[in-house]
Amino acid sequence: MPDREYPVLLFTTMSPASIAAIVDDPEVCAAARDTDLRLVWCNSVFAANLDSTPEQMQGTRLADVMTPDQARDREEMMRITLRTGRMAAHQQLWMGKRWLSRVWPLDPDYFGHEGVFILITRLTDSYDLGNAEVRLARTADLGPLEILTPRELEVFYYLAAGMTAGDVARALFRSEKTIGRHLENIHRKMGYTNRAELVRDAVECGLVHFTSDEWKTLVDPQHDA
Repeated sequence: MPDREYPVLLFTTMSPASIAAIVDDPEVCAAARDTDLRLVWCNSVFAANLDSTPEQMQGTRLADVMTPDQARDREEMMRITLRTGRMAAHQQLWMGKRWLSRVWPLDPDYFGHEGVFILITRLTDSYDLGNAEVRLARTADLGPLEILTPRELEVFYYLAAGMTAGDVARALFRSEKTIGRHLENIHRKMGYTNRAELVRDAVECGLVHFTSDEWKTLVDPQHDA
């Protein structure tokens, strides 16, 4: 659980030295950005997730590694910390997996300037950050799920959450035959041979712990329009 393993202090500054024991943890992405949100440091795990190296990532901005909408969404979260000096947390769908991102003020004594320090950890279950508000990054990086349509993604979620095809049909006001076609398309596109494989992927990626409204927001840009 992220809240047990890593700092949750709301008012503090952070640097690589603050988390020296976990900088090389293969489950933790860590990065530091200046006030213009250009990257000034990252660990090898963060860079590897972007098929890069820490040296190659130097000076990059979020728009260099994600879509403009995704970059604006994450930058807004980081600017909350720049404005308030308080840790800000958000959950996000990144590379088809659920992550918790926490953003602290950067330790100016370590880097010689202000900015933000980010820890990104996988979320495969529920979590509790005490008094910290956890927002939702509303634009998603679907990763392997990008080949599915918004409706197929809804069906994927409901089936992974344990609903039957009949339950899904009633929830989406569709016939069971229509839901069956969606399921066939999901299996074909994702290479599944049975529903157990679908559920396993969704659980391992933490997707079933998004609420249904959060999932709709992430997979269908028109949901809250």
